[in-house]
Amino acid sequence: MASTINETQVTWSAASSVSLNTASRVDSDAIALNVEDWDGSLQVSADNSGTPASGDTVAVYVKWSNGDVLGDSGDDFDTDEHAEFVCLLDTYPTNTPGEDPARKTVDIDVSGKKALKVSVVAAQGATRAITVAARLVTHRPQ
Repeated sequence: MASTINETQVTWSAASSVSLNTASRVDSDAIALNVEDWDGSLQVSADNSGTPASGDTVAVYVKWSNGDVLGDSGDDFDTDEHAEFVCLLDTYPTNTPGEDPARKTVDIDVSGKKALKVSVVAAQGATRAITVAARLVTHRPQ
């Protein structure tokens, strides 16, 4: 079976990256999935804007939606504490792994899901901002 690769830039309020300058969680814009998508992968980049220190990490989660579970109109996404953890990027070069910028590609199972949001948290974002960018790739039949 022939397939194509579908690439989607993850955006935060329509921007291609987000600066995590507080220790709070930031969710991307929703990404609608095609019913025929399978074999997803998510590549995430974390670039520390200052001199990295121990603890300068970004936790990456995926919040899934299968539609309107509450029956009140829009898509309902997984809550913060129940989002799927996909990776931790460490920008402190002395750690192993640890490098600045840090990039990782992880497999995610997009089959049977309607939409997703990428959710990121910088443990020490209030001290040194970390810029995060991400890209989603899925396979789709031709």
